[in-house]
Amino acid sequence: MSLTARQLSDAGVELPEIPDRLFFSIREVSDMCAVEPHVLRYWETEFDHIKPVKKGGNRRFYRQSDVYAVLQIKHLLYDQSFTIRGAKKRLMSGELKHEVVQQHRQSSLRDIRKELEFVRDLLS
Repeated sequence: MSLTARQLSDAGVELPEIPDRLFFSIREVSDMCAVEPHVLRYWETEFDHIKPVKKGGNRRFYRQSDVYAVLQIKHLLYDQSFTIRGAKKRLMSGELKHEVVQQHRQSSLRDIRKELEFVRDLLS
């Protein structure tokens, strides 16, 4: 269950500039996501959401969906202080999508409130 760049951004995940390419090397993903390659290899064993294509010489090639999954996992582990087990549960339940919707609603409510306060001030 992969999220889009917009959904990740709405959830508060800081998105790097991701080139419009089909595959990325482990070093490129490491640099884009600010995560060491050995951490990426470990996360591959822990999370089913990261599935790079392995080609000749056992080299890994990540797709954009893998990069988004890495960013999502990094957000859960580093920004929200989840344990690996907790992050797995969150990813499996799709609760980050729920969080995106909640934050979007809260943002909309804040915007409505500001507009209402502006109208109130105009009427005063």
